[in-house]
Amino acid sequence: MKKIFLISVLAVLWNCSFSLNPSRTYYITPADYGMNFEEVNIQTEDNLLLFGWLYKANEASSGKIIILSDDGNGNMADLIELASNFISLGYNVLTYDYRGYGKSSDFNINKTFYIYAQFQKDIDAALNHVKKYYSRFRSVHLYGTGIGAGLSLCAGAYHPEVSKIIADSPYLDFESIQKIIKEKTGAELKLPLGYNRTLLEPKYAFDAKGAGITGILIIAGEKEEIYNPTYVREVAKLKSGVTTTYIVKGATCENTFSINKTKYFEEIKAFFK
Repeated sequence: MKKIFLISVLAVLWNCSFSLNPSRTYYITPADYGMNFEEVNIQTEDNLLLFGWLYKANEASSGKIIILSDDGNGNMADLIELASNFISLGYNVLTYDYRGYGKSSDFNINKTFYIYAQFQKDIDAALNHVKKYYSRFRSVHLYGTGIGAGLSLCAGAYHPEVSKIIADSPYLDFESIQKIIKEKTGAELKLPLGYNRTLLEPKYAFDAKGAGITGILIIAGEKEEIYNPTYVREVAKLKSGVTTTYIVKGATCENTFSINKTKYFEEIKAFFK
């Protein structure tokens, strides 16, 4: 879902992409909007540096933070408008770029891949960075789109400090998403090899983890063909007791947010109560 900002207004178009498409250039930054933020460098366990933006909540005393993970198409500049909406809900916000994206460390990205196993190290590093340097943030939540949604579900299961997760258009497991993409588009995307399923696939992550998760919001477009309502409801069954599903009327994954931004964040606000 690539998001393209119009500089004159905070507007977004989401263009679904099911393969990786990194951008090294930030076509817009929070500074262009006069937002209160700082640049951060996040070290991964394999000694790479990820570049991120930490947005400050309007209330300096806010102990809430949400980490946003992108869909692998573009870079974190695509998430600025989303970040601004979470700020309006009283959150500090951390966005970061996967390795090979934006100003993060070099990493060879083959655009025929759906995801890289190394991206799990990246979201894990973002969570560890918050834990190490921002202990004042007592409530840690996750939000992701596409591959970022699946990664957020898995990371949330393994990090006890995470209590709530929002997953917009998540995958259930690699085999099922590869199959449906092939059926609907004819493309056969490459997948990681030799990876830990419990760290990368929601279908397996919640088998023995995630006891501390108090809420999950699954989002999908009513007219979406890949991350369709039937498919994402299978994701919702993983933690059915604490999961809510929001099907966006008339939407595909291209516009779950932009088709009705007010309604989108009304659902998120209600979820956080």
